[in-house]
Amino acid sequence: MPVAVVDEKFLPSDLQRDALLEWVGRRARNGRTLRAFLSSIAFAALRPQEALALRVRDTQLLDGESGALMIRPRPLSGSDAVTGNVTGAPRVVPACPKLVEILRAEVARRGLHPEDAMFTHEDGLPLSGAIYRRVWRQAREAVLETHEIDSPLARSVGDLRDARISTWLKDHRTALDVLMVAERVGVSASSLVRRFPHCFQQSREAANDLIEAAFAVSTEGESRHVALKSVARQRSAG
Repeated sequence: MPVAVVDEKFLPSDLQRDALLEWVGRRARNGRTLRAFLSSIAFAALRPQEALALRVRDTQLLDGESGALMIRPRPLSGSDAVTGNVTGAPRVVPACPKLVEILRAEVARRGLHPEDAMFTHEDGLPLSGAIYRRVWRQAREAVLETHEIDSPLARSVGDLRDARISTWLKDHRTALDVLMVAERVGVSASSLVRRFPHCFQQSREAANDLIEAAFAVSTEGESRHVALKSVARQRSAG
């Protein structure tokens, strides 16, 4: 089964993302919790299931600073195997100051303790996929233009994750950066190359070097440093 390629024009812009999150946050019922949940996907590129599994103890939230989220491994599903998702040791995902502020506010508002789940209904019951998907559909209908509502633009909550990954990849400068993004989001480097080709539209030589290093790690099972040294040797030889 081929990996689905992300179409950049259907990813929400920063302005669209913020407008959607703001609309969700204004809902009378579970609005602020849902906004915090969606923000963890939008700003830390978590999968929805990872966000739902997050507990307060897994967060580092310092006032006015960047923080970190500890994402613990979960069993591979069929779709994970196809899209290059990886499991194993827990991974640490950076949390920007904006996300830290949102999560700190949620912890304080609800009086959460370290063992508590970060995102639940106001009555403590777990958030369900049916709930947050329905609210997301309502947010799109309220915020987007008519022609955008009828398009694939931000059609699913997962597009928030893809938009953040795309931003991180566009900021890359070296093969090491691409591999770091892959570790951060819990996928193989080669799957990033296949799913986000628009992020590698720079000079052909530079793009090929990045792609070669990414595929070397994914397909040969080498460590990050071994792969990068191999690329460096090939460049010297050339």
